[in-house]
Amino acid sequence: MSRAIPLVPVQVCAIAHNLLIEAYLAQLLRTDHHLRPLRLEQYTGLSPITRRNTVFVLDQSALEVPLCECLRQLRDSCSNAKFIVLDTEKSKEEIVRLLGVGAHGYVSHADVSRTLIRAIVSVAGGQLWVPQEAFQQFLLEVGCVLRKDTHPRQTTTPREDEILELVRRRFSNREIADFLRIRICTVKFHLSNILSKMHANSRRDLIEPPSEKLRKHFPQC
Repeated sequence: MSRAIPLVPVQVCAIAHNLLIEAYLAQLLRTDHHLRPLRLEQYTGLSPITRRNTVFVLDQSALEVPLCECLRQLRDSCSNAKFIVLDTEKSKEEIVRLLGVGAHGYVSHADVSRTLIRAIVSVAGGQLWVPQEAFQQFLLEVGCVLRKDTHPRQTTTPREDEILELVRRRFSNREIADFLRIRICTVKFHLSNILSKMHANSRRDLIEPPSEKLRKHFPQC
């Protein structure tokens, strides 16, 4: 697949919280003249207008705060921010979770030297950079969230609806708590109410697609 050439330099800020990794990423980004690499302290010194459209490259293995909180803070400081997460090899489900919290791309540590620059250009151009199977799963889950389901939603509170949506995206209790900035015990309290109101026996009943439930009740389907 041919590589799109950006019309203007892409502003990229690498956040690693590890001097060796940060230096390596900076060296890699400087090899492409279509990119304008920035250190975090350089980015924070820019005006709000100049910060726009920055692509952030975050090494998740070295972050000092939860990823969702890091993305929230950067999103608040930058209009039209884009995020690429670097980490160890992840499963399809884990990559879908990254997209769910707002990431636009994922590159494994093993593929950084080979694909990171292409990923940056792609994400800057408005595309997602994840394996095809993860992208397809993400579309399926987004479709499930957007569709009106058959459960009587009027019986759940707005906060319960938020938690139910995140549960269906396969977030853990810790991830839900971090995402909504509430305590884990509060998540568990709301989840217990959701299970009761929806006559569900377990978390799996909230996640399981209707087709799987039908297959259990009607094996011939």
